[in-house]
Amino acid sequence: MFLEHGSFEFEVIGQVLIMRPDGAWNFETAVRCCREYKELANTINDSPWACLVNLLSWELGTPDIWPEIDKVNAWADKNNEKFEAVICSNSLQNILLEQTYDKFTNVQTAFFETEVEAFKWLNSKLLAHKK
Repeated sequence: MFLEHGSFEFEVIGQVLIMRPDGAWNFETAVRCCREYKELANTINDSPWACLVNLLSWELGTPDIWPEIDKVNAWADKNNEKFEAVICSNSLQNILLEQTYDKFTNVQTAFFETEVEAFKWLNSKLLAHKK
């Protein structure tokens, strides 16, 4: 097992789980992030929830992280996530994420330039979903 490379932080606001990855990730960081993601999502998944992913400080990762991301996305899809907003400025990030998001069957995704725009969209979607 290797030392983690890269980092992340989470924040929960209402029914929105905010994730902010940072730096270049290796497998170990991805595994821990996915585990913590599930733990936090389990605190809000009794009703529809959303995820805001801010990738502005993320430098991607080693190829072995993608199966972990696919697994956590499949888990979220089955555990009441309904919306995901992504902030990214890197076209490669965008392409790679679109490839992972095609596995979502219950989650609507959209890309934004700022957290404010993304959070506003998520809140409007969650509010409309309750009706």
